[in-house]
Amino acid sequence: MDLTLHQLRCFMAVADTLHFARAAGLLHMSPSTLSAQISALERHLDCKLFERSPRAVLLTGRGQELVALARQALDAAENISRWSRKPQDSVLRIGTPASSAGLRSILQAAAARMPRVDLRLRPSGFTGGLRAVGTGQVDCAFAFALDANTDFAGLRTEALWSEELVVALPEGHRYAGQDRLAVTDLFGERLIGPAGAGGEEEGPRPGWYEAIDPGLARHCSIKALVDSADEAMELVAAGIGLNIAGSSVISSYARPGVRFIPLETGHRVWVLLVTRDEQPSPEVQAFSTIAAETMA
Repeated sequence: MDLTLHQLRCFMAVADTLHFARAAGLLHMSPSTLSAQISALERHLDCKLFERSPRAVLLTGRGQELVALARQALDAAENISRWSRKPQDSVLRIGTPASSAGLRSILQAAAARMPRVDLRLRPSGFTGGLRAVGTGQVDCAFAFALDANTDFAGLRTEALWSEELVVALPEGHRYAGQDRLAVTDLFGERLIGPAGAGGEEEGPRPGWYEAIDPGLARHCSIKALVDSADEAMELVAAGIGLNIAGSSVISSYARPGVRFIPLETGHRVWVLLVTRDEQPSPEVQAFSTIAAETMA
């Protein structure tokens, strides 16, 4: 039989009191049961721990040596027990379509106010965040929409902030020196749009360019080529096409060879926080509150 913590507690009770009856009372057991535990411990260790007589109980030399070791073992067991009762860090998985100053502000505030929650970012691309929330791959996700009140089946959305639309174009483009552009200026241009699910060219995200202006779909060549803002800006810099995005793209994805021109339109792009349409977990609820308060 292996040495047990119970046997060590019995030993320490007798060692501290040098009295079997008092030690048994502290342990809420009978003296005979305690005596049997000590005898079993002595057999297991193959040494005598106490000298017993009708008038006194004394530790042997080996018993005195065991006191310090037993106390260390019991202290270690208590430390393990306390450790197991400590609240465990939880993880919040967040789908992110693109970087932005707003996202960084929210993450900074959440890290400060939710110290027991690890924030784990999952790049979701332009179109993958909604699917990832719906399937449970992430707990929440940021998404773009041209309407603050956009609804998605089975999901809950909260509008956090809006941005001006800008056109990203190569610095050698004929419009690169303009202060602003009208939608009609883009007619005849190639526009780079989000790739469909699975990377196939299934057309841009439904309603994106068409919602900005129906004429873009009729008079522009729309290529569904990219999954991220970083990819879009690389293609723009290479002269492959133009892209329309929210103005946060300027601070997060500016690079040599790309110019950003404000687009004259009545639309703004909204950044939404998307969660499942169910009772949220405490972590999701706290993050949603922090996101709304940070961007208020």
